[in-house]
Amino acid sequence: MAFMKIAAGGGDFVPYVKYNAKAGRWYTKNNDIDSVEVEVANMTAIFDMDGLRTGWFDFGSGQAPSKVFNPSLTESAPQPDGHKAGFQLNVFSDKNLFGEREFCSTAIMVCEAMNTLHTEWEAQRSQHPGESPVVSCKSVRPVAGQHGTNYAPALEIVGWAKWPGNPSADPQTTPQAPAAPPAAHAPPPVDNNDVYF
Repeated sequence: MAFMKIAAGGGDFVPYVKYNAKAGRWYTKNNDIDSVEVEVANMTAIFDMDGLRTGWFDFGSGQAPSKVFNPSLTESAPQPDGHKAGFQLNVFSDKNLFGEREFCSTAIMVCEAMNTLHTEWEAQRSQHPGESPVVSCKSVRPVAGQHGTNYAPALEIVGWAKWPGNPSADPQTTPQAPAAPPAAHAPPPVDNNDVYF
């Protein structure tokens, strides 16, 4: 079952990984100091689905994000002004993400992809006690809208591993290192109406 409803319209710091729906690409930083983002060539990582949290988020430009978490996945906190519904969880891959990263979003198509993933995880989790799903972004799909074309990610469970575990033991989590970021205006490659990483 889906973990959150989608409507249109303090702890240790963990570096982020983010999905850019306009480009259909994933980005992270290779350490806590550099301000330069690099593209994640293959977004495959262990997802800490047990640590998934929902809430209200405001990613205002030039300021630290404001986050108000819900008491649980079935209870909602009051919505603060200027905040949107979203989710947050940690993901892990030495090969693809340089270690542990925080994945957080309020984008509707990303939340929809996570809802689908959550349903898949709930159906399989009892068969994998003590493990977390290894998730891969298998493709992205172009979606035309009022403000141009965005790309919806397709997240799929491709294996299971201990958290944080050793991702190099699973062939699904040992692809190539991240590539250099593309030009901001360059669209992702297209193959048979789908876009692949």
